Amino acid sequence: MSILSFVKRHNKLILFILVLIFSLYSTYLYLSVGQRGYDKVLSSLATQFIKGNLSLPIYNLPVRDISNYYNNFYVYFGPLASILLIPGVIFMGDNFPQVAIGIGSMIASFVSIYLISKKLKFNTLDSLWLSLFFVFSTVLFSSSVINITAYQVEALGAPLILLAIWAYIYKKNNLLIGILIGLATMTRITLVLGVTFFFIEFLRKKISLKQFLLILIPVIIALTVLGLYNFRRFHSVFETGYNYNISIKDMPIGENFKYGQSSMTHVPANLYSFLLMSPEPLFKDEKGGFVLKFPYVKVSPWGVAIWFTSPLFIVLLTRFRKGEYTIPAGLTAIILSLPVFLWYSIGYAQVGYRYSLDFLPFLFLLLLPSLSPKLTKTAIVLIIIGVIFNCVYTTSIWEMYPLFNIYP
Repeated sequence: MSILSFVKRHNKLILFILVLIFSLYSTYLYLSVGQRGYDKVLSSLATQFIKGNLSLPIYNLPVRDISNYYNNFYVYFGPLASILLIPGVIFMGDNFPQVAIGIGSMIASFVSIYLISKKLKFNTLDSLWLSLFFVFSTVLFSSSVINITAYQVEALGAPLILLAIWAYIYKKNNLLIGILIGLATMTRITLVLGVTFFFIEFLRKKISLKQFLLILIPVIIALTVLGLYNFRRFHSVFETGYNYNISIKDMPIGENFKYGQSSMTHVPANLYSFLLMSPEPLFKDEKGGFVLKFPYVKVSPWGVAIWFTSPLFIVLLTRFRKGEYTIPAGLTAIILSLPVFLWYSIGYAQVGYRYSLDFLPFLFLLLLPSLSPKLTKTAIVLIIIGVIFNCVYTTSIWEMYPLFNIYP
Protein backbone atom coordinates (compact mmCIF):
# COMPACT_ATOMS: atom_id res chain seq x y z
CA MET A 1 0.00 0.00 0.00
CA SER A 2 1.43 3.39 -1.01
CA ILE A 3 1.67 6.27 1.47
CA LEU A 4 -0.88 8.23 -0.57
CA SER A 5 -3.45 5.44 -0.48
CA PHE A 6 -2.84 4.91 3.26
CA VAL A 7 -3.44 8.59 3.96
CA LYS A 8 -6.57 8.58 1.84
CA ARG A 9 -7.93 5.50 3.58
CA HIS A 10 -7.17 6.70 7.11
CA ASN A 11 -7.47 10.45 6.66
CA LYS A 12 -10.00 10.83 9.47
CA LEU A 13 -7.77 8.98 11.93
CA ILE A 14 -4.67 10.93 10.86
CA LEU A 15 -6.54 14.20 11.24
CA PHE A 16 -7.68 13.17 14.72
CA ILE A 17 -4.12 12.33 15.77
CA LEU A 18 -2.82 15.67 14.48
CA VAL A 19 -5.52 17.64 16.32
CA LEU A 20 -4.94 15.59 19.47
CA ILE A 21 -1.19 16.31 19.34
CA PHE A 22 -1.92 20.02 18.88
CA SER A 23 -4.30 19.93 21.86
CA LEU A 24 -1.85 18.11 24.11
CA TYR A 25 0.99 20.43 23.11
CA SER A 26 -1.20 23.44 23.87
CA THR A 27 -2.05 21.94 27.26
CA TYR A 28 1.65 21.51 28.00
CA LEU A 29 2.35 25.13 27.09
CA TYR A 30 -0.40 26.48 29.31
CA LEU A 31 0.74 24.32 32.21
CA SER A 32 4.39 25.33 31.82
CA VAL A 33 4.35 28.99 30.76
CA GLY A 34 0.72 30.02 30.49
CA GLN A 35 -0.22 30.13 34.17
CA ARG A 36 -1.64 33.25 35.72
CA GLY A 37 0.23 33.48 39.02
CA TYR A 38 0.87 30.61 41.41
CA ASP A 39 -2.32 29.70 43.20
CA LYS A 40 -2.07 27.00 45.86
CA VAL A 41 -5.15 27.61 48.01
CA LEU A 42 -6.50 24.07 47.52
CA SER A 43 -3.12 22.50 48.29
CA SER A 44 -2.76 24.67 51.40
CA LEU A 45 -6.20 23.60 52.57
CA ALA A 46 -5.26 19.95 51.98
CA THR A 47 -2.23 20.49 54.23
CA GLN A 48 -4.51 21.98 56.88
CA PHE A 49 -6.88 19.02 56.62
CA ILE A 50 -3.96 16.70 57.39
CA LYS A 51 -3.26 18.79 60.50
CA GLY A 52 -6.90 18.64 61.56
CA ASN A 53 -7.66 22.28 60.68
CA LEU A 54 -10.38 23.66 58.40
CA SER A 55 -9.01 27.19 57.98
CA LEU A 56 -6.18 28.34 55.74
CA PRO A 57 -2.78 29.28 57.18
CA ILE A 58 -2.42 33.04 57.61
CA TYR A 59 0.76 33.27 55.52
CA ASN A 60 0.64 33.96 51.76
CA LEU A 61 -3.12 34.39 51.70
CA PRO A 62 -4.59 35.21 48.27
CA VAL A 63 -6.34 38.53 47.70
CA ARG A 64 -9.64 36.97 46.59
CA ASP A 65 -11.79 33.83 46.52
CA ILE A 66 -11.50 33.20 50.28
CA SER A 67 -13.70 34.06 53.26
CA ASN A 68 -12.75 35.97 56.41
CA TYR A 69 -14.81 34.95 59.44
CA TYR A 70 -13.56 36.44 62.71
CA ASN A 71 -10.01 36.52 61.32
CA ASN A 72 -10.12 32.89 60.26
CA PHE A 73 -9.77 32.34 56.53
CA TYR A 74 -11.69 29.67 54.66
CA VAL A 75 -12.30 28.37 51.15
CA TYR A 76 -15.96 28.87 50.33
CA PHE A 77 -16.07 26.00 47.84
CA GLY A 78 -16.79 22.42 48.88
CA PRO A 79 -13.91 20.41 50.39
CA LEU A 80 -13.64 17.62 47.81
CA ALA A 81 -10.89 19.17 45.65
CA SER A 82 -8.59 19.58 48.66
CA ILE A 83 -9.44 16.10 49.93
CA LEU A 84 -8.33 14.64 46.58
CA LEU A 85 -5.05 16.56 46.82
CA ILE A 86 -4.13 15.05 50.20
CA PRO A 87 -2.05 12.12 48.80
CA GLY A 88 0.07 14.50 46.71
CA VAL A 89 0.41 16.96 49.56
CA ILE A 90 1.61 14.19 51.90
CA PHE A 91 4.64 13.72 49.64
CA MET A 92 5.25 17.29 48.43
CA GLY A 93 3.56 19.55 50.97
CA ASP A 94 1.48 22.49 49.77
CA ASN A 95 3.85 22.88 46.82
CA PHE A 96 2.00 20.02 45.16
CA PRO A 97 0.40 21.71 42.13
CA GLN A 98 -3.35 22.06 42.59
CA VAL A 99 -3.71 22.20 38.81
CA ALA A 100 -3.48 18.41 39.06
CA ILE A 101 -7.23 18.64 39.78
CA GLY A 102 -7.78 20.19 36.35
CA ILE A 103 -5.61 17.64 34.55
CA GLY A 104 -7.38 14.79 36.31
CA SER A 105 -10.71 16.34 35.32
CA MET A 106 -9.68 16.45 31.67
CA ILE A 107 -8.59 12.81 31.69
CA ALA A 108 -11.73 11.60 33.52
CA SER A 109 -13.95 13.64 31.19
CA PHE A 110 -12.21 12.25 28.09
CA VAL A 111 -12.75 8.66 29.24
CA SER A 112 -16.34 9.32 30.34
CA ILE A 113 -17.37 10.95 27.06
CA TYR A 114 -15.77 8.10 25.11
CA LEU A 115 -17.70 5.47 27.08
CA ILE A 116 -20.98 7.38 26.88
CA SER A 117 -20.60 7.89 23.12
CA LYS A 118 -19.76 4.24 22.53
CA LYS A 119 -22.81 3.12 24.52
CA LEU A 120 -24.98 5.45 22.42
CA LYS A 121 -23.82 3.68 19.24
CA PHE A 122 -21.05 5.95 17.94
CA ASN A 123 -18.09 4.12 16.45
CA THR A 124 -14.66 4.16 18.12
CA LEU A 125 -13.15 7.03 16.11
CA ASP A 126 -16.24 9.22 16.38
CA SER A 127 -16.31 8.60 20.12
CA LEU A 128 -12.70 9.76 20.31
CA TRP A 129 -13.59 12.91 18.35
CA LEU A 130 -16.41 13.62 20.78
CA SER A 131 -14.06 13.13 23.74
CA LEU A 132 -11.61 15.53 22.13
CA PHE A 133 -14.45 18.02 21.67
CA PHE A 134 -15.61 17.97 25.28
CA VAL A 135 -12.12 18.30 26.76
CA PHE A 136 -10.48 20.74 24.33
CA SER A 137 -13.40 22.57 22.69
CA THR A 138 -15.44 23.60 25.72
CA VAL A 139 -14.86 25.87 28.68
CA LEU A 140 -13.55 22.79 30.52
CA PHE A 141 -10.18 23.30 28.82
CA SER A 142 -9.47 26.80 30.13
CA SER A 143 -10.89 25.95 33.57
CA SER A 144 -8.59 22.91 33.78
CA VAL A 145 -5.28 24.38 32.62
CA ILE A 146 -5.42 27.80 34.31
CA ASN A 147 -4.26 27.62 37.91
CA ILE A 148 -7.01 29.59 39.62
CA THR A 149 -8.79 27.97 42.56
CA ALA A 150 -12.33 28.69 41.33
CA TYR A 151 -11.49 27.29 37.88
CA GLN A 152 -10.10 24.07 39.32
CA VAL A 153 -13.11 23.41 41.56
CA GLU A 154 -15.56 24.12 38.73
CA ALA A 155 -13.65 21.80 36.39
CA LEU A 156 -13.80 18.96 38.93
CA GLY A 157 -17.60 18.87 39.02
CA ALA A 158 -18.02 18.11 35.30
CA PRO A 159 -16.39 14.64 35.16
CA LEU A 160 -18.22 13.55 38.31
CA ILE A 161 -21.57 14.35 36.67
CA LEU A 162 -20.40 12.66 33.45
CA LEU A 163 -19.43 9.53 35.39
CA ALA A 164 -22.90 9.50 36.99
CA ILE A 165 -24.45 9.65 33.51
CA TRP A 166 -22.12 6.86 32.37
CA ALA A 167 -23.08 4.72 35.36
CA TYR A 168 -26.75 5.21 34.57
CA ILE A 169 -26.70 4.41 30.86
CA TYR A 170 -24.50 1.37 31.53
CA LYS A 171 -27.03 0.27 34.18
CA LYS A 172 -24.45 0.27 36.96
CA ASN A 173 -25.24 0.25 40.68
CA ASN A 174 -27.62 3.09 41.58
CA LEU A 175 -25.72 3.64 44.81
CA LEU A 176 -22.66 4.45 42.68
CA ILE A 177 -24.68 7.07 40.79
CA GLY A 178 -25.69 8.66 44.08
CA ILE A 179 -22.09 8.64 45.33
CA LEU A 180 -20.92 10.44 42.18
CA ILE A 181 -23.68 13.07 42.44
CA GLY A 182 -22.87 13.45 46.14
CA LEU A 183 -19.18 13.97 45.36
CA ALA A 184 -20.08 16.54 42.71
CA THR A 185 -22.20 18.34 45.30
CA MET A 186 -19.09 18.57 47.48
CA THR A 187 -17.42 20.69 44.84
CA ARG A 188 -20.27 23.15 44.15
CA ILE A 189 -23.53 22.89 46.07
CA THR A 190 -25.57 23.75 42.95
CA LEU A 191 -24.58 20.43 41.39
CA VAL A 192 -27.00 18.67 43.75
CA LEU A 193 -29.61 19.67 41.16
CA GLY A 194 -28.07 17.05 38.88
CA VAL A 195 -30.33 14.58 40.69
CA THR A 196 -33.16 16.12 38.64
CA PHE A 197 -32.13 13.90 35.70
CA PHE A 198 -32.75 10.74 37.69
CA PHE A 199 -35.96 12.09 39.23
CA ILE A 200 -37.34 12.65 35.71
CA GLU A 201 -36.28 9.13 34.76
CA PHE A 202 -38.20 7.92 37.85
CA LEU A 203 -41.28 9.86 36.69
CA ARG A 204 -40.88 8.28 33.25
CA LYS A 205 -40.81 4.87 34.98
CA LYS A 206 -37.30 4.17 33.69
CA ILE A 207 -36.13 3.53 37.25
CA SER A 208 -38.06 2.25 40.27
CA LEU A 209 -38.70 4.08 43.52
CA LYS A 210 -36.18 1.83 45.28
CA GLN A 211 -33.52 2.64 42.68
CA PHE A 212 -34.19 6.37 42.99
CA LEU A 213 -33.97 6.21 46.79
CA LEU A 214 -30.62 4.42 46.48
CA ILE A 215 -29.42 7.37 44.39
CA LEU A 216 -30.69 9.83 47.00
CA ILE A 217 -29.02 8.23 50.04
CA PRO A 218 -25.41 9.27 49.22
CA VAL A 219 -26.64 12.70 48.08
CA ILE A 220 -28.35 13.26 51.43
CA ILE A 221 -25.20 12.09 53.22
CA ALA A 222 -23.10 14.53 51.16
CA LEU A 223 -25.46 17.40 52.01
CA THR A 224 -25.25 16.45 55.69
CA VAL A 225 -21.44 16.43 55.58
CA LEU A 226 -21.46 19.84 53.88
CA GLY A 227 -23.87 21.17 56.49
CA LEU A 228 -21.61 19.99 59.32
CA TYR A 229 -18.56 21.38 57.50
CA ASN A 230 -20.29 24.77 57.21
CA PHE A 231 -21.51 24.72 60.81
CA ARG A 232 -18.02 23.97 62.12
CA ARG A 233 -16.64 26.97 60.23
CA PHE A 234 -19.47 29.53 60.19
CA HIS A 235 -21.92 28.31 62.87
CA SER A 236 -24.60 27.80 60.21
CA VAL A 237 -25.31 24.70 58.11
CA PHE A 238 -26.44 26.93 55.23
CA GLU A 239 -23.48 29.33 55.16
CA THR A 240 -20.80 28.26 52.67
CA GLY A 241 -18.67 31.30 53.42
CA TYR A 242 -19.47 33.19 50.27
CA ASN A 243 -21.17 35.97 52.24
CA TYR A 244 -17.83 36.55 53.97
CA ASN A 245 -15.88 36.56 50.71
CA ILE A 246 -13.15 39.21 51.02
CA SER A 247 -13.56 40.18 47.37
CA ILE A 248 -17.35 40.03 47.10
CA LYS A 249 -17.60 43.74 46.35
CA ASP A 250 -14.47 44.08 44.25
CA MET A 251 -14.62 46.17 41.11
CA PRO A 252 -15.96 45.59 38.51
CA ILE A 253 -18.03 42.70 39.93
CA GLY A 254 -18.98 44.83 42.91
CA GLU A 255 -21.06 47.01 40.63
CA ASN A 256 -23.20 43.96 39.86
CA PHE A 257 -23.52 43.02 43.53
CA LYS A 258 -25.37 46.21 44.44
CA TYR A 259 -28.33 44.91 42.37
CA GLY A 260 -28.53 41.80 44.53
CA GLN A 261 -26.51 38.62 44.89
CA SER A 262 -29.14 36.54 43.12
CA SER A 263 -31.72 38.39 41.05
CA MET A 264 -33.64 38.37 37.78
CA THR A 265 -31.76 41.60 37.05
CA HIS A 266 -28.65 39.53 36.28
CA VAL A 267 -30.30 37.10 33.85
CA PRO A 268 -29.90 39.25 30.67
CA ALA A 269 -26.17 39.80 31.27
CA ASN A 270 -25.57 36.12 31.99
CA LEU A 271 -27.47 35.10 28.86
CA TYR A 272 -25.56 37.68 26.85
CA SER A 273 -22.23 36.26 28.05
CA PHE A 274 -23.37 32.68 27.40
CA LEU A 275 -25.10 33.14 24.03
CA LEU A 276 -24.12 36.42 22.36
CA MET A 277 -20.80 37.87 23.52
CA SER A 278 -18.09 37.87 20.84
CA PRO A 279 -14.32 38.31 21.08
CA GLU A 280 -12.93 41.84 21.28
CA PRO A 281 -10.49 43.47 18.82
CA LEU A 282 -6.87 43.52 19.94
CA PHE A 283 -5.57 47.02 19.26
CA LYS A 284 -1.98 47.83 18.40
CA ASP A 285 -2.17 51.27 20.01
CA GLU A 286 -4.06 51.46 23.31
CA LYS A 287 -4.29 55.26 23.08
CA GLY A 288 -6.60 55.21 20.09
CA GLY A 289 -7.00 54.30 16.43
CA PHE A 290 -8.27 51.08 14.96
CA VAL A 291 -5.16 49.12 13.97
CA LEU A 292 -5.14 45.51 15.11
CA LYS A 293 -2.17 43.47 16.24
CA PHE A 294 -1.66 39.72 15.96
CA PRO A 295 -3.61 37.54 16.77
CA TYR A 296 -6.17 40.33 16.19
CA VAL A 297 -8.84 39.43 18.77
CA LYS A 298 -8.99 38.51 22.44
CA VAL A 299 -11.63 37.15 24.79
CA SER A 300 -13.47 39.62 27.01
CA PRO A 301 -12.99 38.93 30.75
CA TRP A 302 -16.80 38.81 30.95
CA GLY A 303 -16.71 35.73 28.71
CA VAL A 304 -17.45 34.70 25.16
CA ALA A 305 -20.47 32.91 23.72
CA ILE A 306 -20.63 29.13 23.59
CA TRP A 307 -20.65 29.23 19.77
CA PHE A 308 -17.00 30.40 19.86
CA THR A 309 -15.63 28.01 22.49
CA SER A 310 -17.83 25.09 21.38
CA PRO A 311 -19.11 25.64 17.82
CA LEU A 312 -20.27 22.01 17.62
CA PHE A 313 -23.31 23.07 19.66
CA ILE A 314 -24.49 24.96 16.55
CA VAL A 315 -25.73 21.54 15.40
CA LEU A 316 -28.43 21.81 18.10
CA LEU A 317 -29.83 24.77 16.17
CA THR A 318 -29.43 23.42 12.66
CA ARG A 319 -30.46 19.75 12.92
CA PHE A 320 -31.98 19.10 16.33
CA ARG A 321 -33.11 15.52 16.86
CA LYS A 322 -34.88 13.99 19.82
CA GLY A 323 -33.27 11.03 21.55
CA GLU A 324 -33.89 8.70 24.47
CA TYR A 325 -32.52 11.15 27.03
CA THR A 326 -33.57 14.44 25.41
CA ILE A 327 -36.33 15.28 27.91
CA PRO A 328 -34.44 14.52 31.15
CA ALA A 329 -31.18 16.01 29.86
CA GLY A 330 -32.86 19.18 28.58
CA LEU A 331 -34.92 19.77 31.72
CA THR A 332 -31.93 19.08 33.99
CA ALA A 333 -29.77 21.51 32.01
CA ILE A 334 -32.46 24.18 32.47
CA ILE A 335 -32.79 23.50 36.22
CA LEU A 336 -29.00 23.64 36.71
CA SER A 337 -28.72 26.82 34.66
CA LEU A 338 -31.24 28.78 36.75
CA PRO A 339 -28.99 29.48 39.78
CA VAL A 340 -26.06 30.55 37.61
CA PHE A 341 -28.12 32.78 35.31
CA LEU A 342 -29.54 34.51 38.40
CA TRP A 343 -26.07 34.97 39.96
CA TYR A 344 -24.49 38.40 40.05
CA SER A 345 -20.84 37.76 39.15
CA ILE A 346 -21.30 36.23 35.66
CA GLY A 347 -17.97 34.46 36.24
CA TYR A 348 -15.75 37.47 35.61
CA ALA A 349 -12.23 36.62 34.35
CA GLN A 350 -13.18 33.66 32.22
CA VAL A 351 -12.60 32.16 28.79
CA GLY A 352 -16.14 31.30 27.81
CA TYR A 353 -19.05 31.18 30.23
CA ARG A 354 -17.42 28.95 32.85
CA TYR A 355 -20.52 28.55 35.02
CA SER A 356 -21.95 26.52 32.13
CA LEU A 357 -19.77 23.67 33.42
CA ASP A 358 -22.62 22.98 35.85
CA PHE A 359 -24.97 21.95 33.05
CA LEU A 360 -22.52 21.19 30.24
CA PRO A 361 -22.65 17.36 30.68
CA PHE A 362 -26.44 17.40 30.17
CA LEU A 363 -26.14 19.83 27.27
CA PHE A 364 -23.73 17.35 25.66
CA LEU A 365 -26.20 14.49 26.24
CA LEU A 366 -28.84 16.66 24.58
CA LEU A 367 -26.53 17.18 21.58
CA LEU A 368 -25.65 13.54 20.86
CA PRO A 369 -28.83 12.50 18.97
CA SER A 370 -28.30 15.39 16.54
CA LEU A 371 -24.86 13.97 15.69
CA SER A 372 -25.83 10.32 15.26
CA PRO A 373 -25.42 7.85 13.69
CA LYS A 374 -21.96 9.16 12.76
CA LEU A 375 -20.11 12.45 12.75
CA THR A 376 -20.30 14.38 9.50
CA LYS A 377 -17.36 16.25 7.99
CA THR A 378 -19.06 19.47 9.08
CA ALA A 379 -19.18 18.26 12.69
CA ILE A 380 -15.49 17.39 12.64
CA VAL A 381 -14.62 20.79 11.16
CA LEU A 382 -16.63 22.49 13.94
CA ILE A 383 -14.75 20.46 16.55
CA ILE A 384 -11.39 21.47 15.05
CA ILE A 385 -12.38 25.16 14.92
CA GLY A 386 -13.36 25.02 18.59
CA VAL A 387 -10.14 23.27 19.59
CA ILE A 388 -8.04 25.89 17.78
CA PHE A 389 -10.01 28.76 19.33
CA ASN A 390 -9.60 27.44 22.88
CA CYS A 391 -5.95 26.53 22.45
CA VAL A 392 -5.07 29.93 21.00
CA TYR A 393 -7.18 32.22 23.19
CA THR A 394 -7.28 30.54 26.60
CA THR A 395 -5.16 33.22 28.30
CA SER A 396 -6.02 36.05 25.90
CA ILE A 397 -7.88 37.98 28.63
CA TRP A 398 -4.39 38.65 30.00
CA GLU A 399 -3.01 39.09 26.46
CA MET A 400 -0.84 35.99 26.80
CA TYR A 401 -0.46 33.68 23.80
CA PRO A 402 1.95 30.83 24.64
CA LEU A 403 1.39 29.15 21.28
CA PHE A 404 2.89 32.15 19.54
CA ASN A 405 5.44 33.00 22.23
CA ILE A 406 3.94 36.50 22.47
CA TYR A 407 3.93 38.24 25.81
CA PRO A 408 3.00 41.82 26.67
